[in-house]
Amino acid sequence: MEYLSLAFTLPTLIFSTLLCVVLLFWLITLIGFTDIDMLDGDVSLSSDDIDSDVAFTKFGFGELPVTVVISMLVMFGWLISIYLHKFFGYLLGEGVSFYFMSMVMVMVSVFGAMPLALLLAKPLQRFFDSKEAASKEDMLGLECTIATSKVSDTFGQAKIMFQGAEQLIEVRTECETPFKLGDRAVLLEHNKEQHFYTITATPW
Repeated sequence: MEYLSLAFTLPTLIFSTLLCVVLLFWLITLIGFTDIDMLDGDVSLSSDDIDSDVAFTKFGFGELPVTVVISMLVMFGWLISIYLHKFFGYLLGEGVSFYFMSMVMVMVSVFGAMPLALLLAKPLQRFFDSKEAASKEDMLGLECTIATSKVSDTFGQAKIMFQGAEQLIEVRTECETPFKLGDRAVLLEHNKEQHFYTITATPW
């Protein structure tokens, strides 16, 4: 009852809510209503498009799906938070001090969860490397639809239907004929280092 009380009061309440969302996601995934890779893909963050997979790779998570990384961070964050709450709850105080110290504990839990998640990511990595590489190669030769106003050798995105789901991917071209929004193209090659596909005009 003590841990249950801690789990549903600040600051641990924040992680408990996130943990419930994560558990619900994995339950829905097991039933088959969604896919483990649902958050993977290309996200346009600025004029220089950044792949969400690349962002996590830079932190050391390799090719692990975004959903797996988030789940690990939430799980370890919850564990750290509940023990901080138990042993250092007396530091919370009252009023403004309570909310300030709660946020401090939340931040400590988040940063503490990172190295623990990285440790778990290493043995998990081997289970996803081959699957990820295979799926990237399986997309070669498929048609895509240009989703940006143009495609060049440094910029471009396209939509493609793969395994029953529409994905937004980074594309590049060296063709002299420019691609524009709505044009059809074929995925020719995958650049593993920079995470983009080289495209060419459809032969039909």
